[in-house]
Amino acid sequence: MPLAPAPPAAPPSSEPQSAPRLRVLDLLRFLAAGAVVLFHFTARDHHRWQGGLPAEVFPELSQVTRYGYLGVHLFFVISGFVILSSAWGRPVGSFAASRVSRLYPAFWAAVLLTATLRYLWPSFEARSPAEVLVNLTMLQDLFGVPRVDGVYWTLWVELQFYLVVAVFMRIGITAPRVLAFAAAAPLLTVPATLAVPALSRTFTLVEWLPLFCAGMVVYLMRRDGPSRLAWSALGVDVGAAVLLSVVNTTSAIDQVASGMRTSPTVVALGVVACVALVAGATLIPRMAQVDSRLLTRAGLLTYPLYLTHEYTGWASIEALSSYLDPYPALLLSIGVCVLVAVLVHLVVERRVQQPMRRYLEWRLRAPQTSAALAPADLAAVGVAPTAGAFAGRRR
Repeated sequence: MPLAPAPPAAPPSSEPQSAPRLRVLDLLRFLAAGAVVLFHFTARDHHRWQGGLPAEVFPELSQVTRYGYLGVHLFFVISGFVILSSAWGRPVGSFAASRVSRLYPAFWAAVLLTATLRYLWPSFEARSPAEVLVNLTMLQDLFGVPRVDGVYWTLWVELQFYLVVAVFMRIGITAPRVLAFAAAAPLLTVPATLAVPALSRTFTLVEWLPLFCAGMVVYLMRRDGPSRLAWSALGVDVGAAVLLSVVNTTSAIDQVASGMRTSPTVVALGVVACVALVAGATLIPRMAQVDSRLLTRAGLLTYPLYLTHEYTGWASIEALSSYLDPYPALLLSIGVCVLVAVLVHLVVERRVQQPMRRYLEWRLRAPQTSAALAPADLAAVGVAPTAGAFAGRRR
């Protein structure tokens, strides 16, 4: 099936140009979040189920959902595509305003909600007020402060990637520079991750950068059309991501999930599939032209669902599993998580994001660039979770 290069760039204009949204990316975001949710509820070890560990309660399902961890990999590939798209041809201040207003409102709500739940729920360990305050900055990993929710680790990865993109923006984003970076970065990050594990524990982007680079190259393919150089760079990125995932992701899953051992082969194929899904969603014309607002609505719930699902879901599982069989309790718990995500989106994100973004752009943007609020490509891809995208973004 032919690939779909991006149309030629239009002449500069003081008005942002509209572009069709890549709605299948929204679907992929939601599927990635769903995979992570199922991993946390039915595979990762925890003692919320009355019948024992998830691998004991769901002996067959957990053999599949343990690979839901790879939803994070999918988030990061999407984030590489989306963030490069949103940064291209845009002032750094406008990019920063967009990212801050996208990430922080829902994150603040999630931190406060989860901290409150951890304080009130008998079986949860509470976080101190000081720890909660540091978490509100999203920099808890940098300062070595315990996370209010374990899923926040991906946000620190995303923030590091945003910093890399901001440096690119200051230098000047061009296709040759992006391709050179995407091809060279894995050659440095793979040996650094494997030889100096302490480095990737602090600067966590080092381990995950090949996935972001893969998403960036896919965006270039959409923008300028595929080329030998682009395919070569993508091959380097996918190979590096597979290698690091086979070494690190496989062991990471086994450390937190009982039951069968994680298959390195399945992990490797899963990483390749993550990149292939993003490429297919954006480069195959029939996929790129899918127009369903339902997919976009699902995509909008991805970030708040990712941020709030873990402790909300665990509390629901504890409350329901004493009265219901595991599968009905699981479905209802997921329903509670989706409901919370809908509320966070409607009450917080829809009311706060745009005013916050306009204010930050007014504060950060140079007066001569004040007319252009966003590039056309941002409308085409929406925003990352997180990752995210995570994501995160997401990641």
